[in-house]
Amino acid sequence: MSEPEEKRGGPQVLARAEHTISRAAMSPNALKVLYRLHGAGFLAYLVGGAVRDLLLGRRPKDFDIGTNARPQQVRQLFRNARVIGRRFRLVMVRFASEVVEVATFRRSPEPPEIEEGETADVLAPTPDVDEYGTPEEDAWRRDFTVNALFYNIADFSVIDHVGGLADLDAGVIRTVGPPRLRFAEDPVRMMRAVEYAARLGFRLEDELADATASMHPEIRRAAPARIAYELLESLKGGSALRIFRGLEDASLLGHIVPEAHAATVSGNGAVLWSLLASADERYRKDERVGEETLLALLFLPQFLAALQKAGERLPPAGDIERLAREQLEPAMLRLAISHYRGHVVRSSLLLLTRMMAPAKSGKHVLRTVRHEAFSTAWQVMHLLAEVDGRYRSALAAWEHPVSQALAGRAPAVEATKLGREEAARGRRRGRRGGRRHNRPKPAGAP
Repeated sequence: MSEPEEKRGGPQVLARAEHTISRAAMSPNALKVLYRLHGAGFLAYLVGGAVRDLLLGRRPKDFDIGTNARPQQVRQLFRNARVIGRRFRLVMVRFASEVVEVATFRRSPEPPEIEEGETADVLAPTPDVDEYGTPEEDAWRRDFTVNALFYNIADFSVIDHVGGLADLDAGVIRTVGPPRLRFAEDPVRMMRAVEYAARLGFRLEDELADATASMHPEIRRAAPARIAYELLESLKGGSALRIFRGLEDASLLGHIVPEAHAATVSGNGAVLWSLLASADERYRKDERVGEETLLALLFLPQFLAALQKAGERLPPAGDIERLAREQLEPAMLRLAISHYRGHVVRSSLLLLTRMMAPAKSGKHVLRTVRHEAFSTAWQVMHLLAEVDGRYRSALAAWEHPVSQALAGRAPAVEATKLGREEAARGRRRGRRGGRRHNRPKPAGAP
């Protein structure tokens, strides 16, 4: 997107002594890329969220670089580089533990959508020369002002073409240009605005908030894979509770995950918010929470509510599986979740119901632990027990035999009345089609 020239002034430039960014806080690999581009005579800027986070004293998730070098010129400088992208090519410079993304400055308003398996290197089509632009044009086509700041490795200055420094100081999320136009270009920007505001503790600029309030149904136009990606990003990082409350307040959650929205309006919202808060706390403690676990949390309140309608005793396994499919399959299709991931999430809910009752036997524990969805179900069970005391005794009954099974020992399970009855039935049943005893035949028998 391009702003009228009369609305543009000269950029605001902060010299090294006027800002707090230190190269010691940057990735050594990103610095290596910046210095090599600069040494080769190209502009080399740290761009996007990394500059924003460094100015706020936060640790950036990744370090992206903007340059006036063309993709093939960047590739010639780095043997460990790979060019990807169909319409607008990016260069991924791969190091042992990190990938640094390098993009040529451009003027296109549309963000490149890079997907796994895309054509790369020589097979990628050559972009139109008009796609490339100046650093100023690159800043004006970005989504939000706080994401359009540049750090120049040549003199260690911060460059602001769009008023991002003022918005950073004021704690405001503002689109670069009219929000209605930017959301019409890409509806996912509404989700990202809510996410940034929640993560940074900022507020949405008034015009942006009004645009979201009237345009929230437009999110349905976005590609399901992009919505799913943003959804998972929102669940990770320790701010899921604030983000999803923001999505609900912005009327976006009902379009994205109507099952979670249904929990908030049916009286089960407290369970959902408590589960997300518990997951956030684990992230803050650097404890890993699987993506399938996070997805399962969005559907768990309504799944538990449906189970409770069946009465005090759990329904038969077949009914539980049918219920899980009814709860999850529409969402998996709507969000283009892979078949395997959907299977793991659905199976984790089935295993969760299995663990709500005491284990029947050691073999029962082993079958549960060996299931491919066990780790997801086990995390969900722990989170559920943290927020609802009714499940703590069930978790405690499983913890010791599960620890034994994971350690490679035979699980010791205290026999329950139900387990003893089933064992007795098994002993009385006898084998069908078993071998007959070889008794000696009477003399003269044929």
